[in-house]
Amino acid sequence: MIKIKHLDSHKFEATNGKEILIIDADKYSPVELFITGMGNCSLFDVVELAKNKGYDIKAEMEIEYTRRDTFPKIFTEFHFIYKLKSNADNITAKRWVLSSLETYCSTINTVRNTSKIYYTIILNDETIAYKESIISGGKDLPSFEDDDEGFGCACCNA
Repeated sequence: MIKIKHLDSHKFEATNGKEILIIDADKYSPVELFITGMGNCSLFDVVELAKNKGYDIKAEMEIEYTRRDTFPKIFTEFHFIYKLKSNADNITAKRWVLSSLETYCSTINTVRNTSKIYYTIILNDETIAYKESIISGGKDLPSFEDDDEGFGCACCNA
């Protein structure tokens, strides 16, 4: 459970029962926190997949997004840009990203029916995938009963 309490003006205190986070909406908006949560969920998955398979990894991400102009201003498109440094090959790095985007990251999968999802992967300063898309934007999503990687969603299981 997450609890949120209004402190003053645009400041809020959020707790998950383990830690307290002070949110100043004038400095970091709730929309930006939402997007940050999606990115962190996916990047966490990618890092954990790499580490669990014995690879070295350093990871960063940028997220571009668009929203509708009218209310509710829902998200219509996301572009997740993964910047990875690793001793993994291109295919392995792409598998990590796609495993997160298509299976493990529940936050991104929550918006897949309403938003188009694109990704770019830059591995060791070389672009190995540029603005490729996954099934998203109003299509029926597959259901994954089995966890064939033995991983689960590390972000959500924490």
